Amino acid sequence: MSVHTKDDTTKKKLNTLVVYYSLTNTTKTIAETIQKELSCDILRIKPKKSLNPNGNSKFVWGGMQATMHAKPKIESHNLDLSKYDLIFIGTPVWAWTFTPPIRTFLAENDLHNKNVALWTCAGGSDEKALSRFKKQVKGCNLIDGMKIIQPADNNPESNIKKTIEWVKSIKSGFIIKGV
Repeated sequence: MSVHTKDDTTKKKLNTLVVYYSLTNTTKTIAETIQKELSCDILRIKPKKSLNPNGNSKFVWGGMQATMHAKPKIESHNLDLSKYDLIFIGTPVWAWTFTPPIRTFLAENDLHNKNVALWTCAGGSDEKALSRFKKQVKGCNLIDGMKIIQPADNNPESNIKKTIEWVKSIKSGFIIKGV
């Protein structure tokens, strides 16, 4: 697949999708910011059996599942991913890696030759998480990656501003439908 930039004379508008998993709605906020900025489709990944977002058990069970590379069953979606040229994928960081529901999504969907932009939301350092996430999307044209550190503790407005700037930097290289 060839990607056409704004400088091309044969410009092609890219159909764009935002895919994310969010247990506590922090990653959801970033996903909705991207979706609003691009006027594109959005897909929330939902496991069939979800963790309790309240209390500390989510850290134990979520971290164990992430460490064990679990692939929980997720609710089906009716989107035809073949029609999307650019896919943003976002996840919280659990045990220094991306979440099991996103692992399932990546295993169940063919993203080869897709333009993919990744982002993570982490309570601490996520150097390993973004690198592991990037390795999981082999065969894709990896556009960029963004890290949001301590999203629940930091100023939400600064996270939204950072997200908009990131999206604009990606958008500047492509013509995106809906924008």
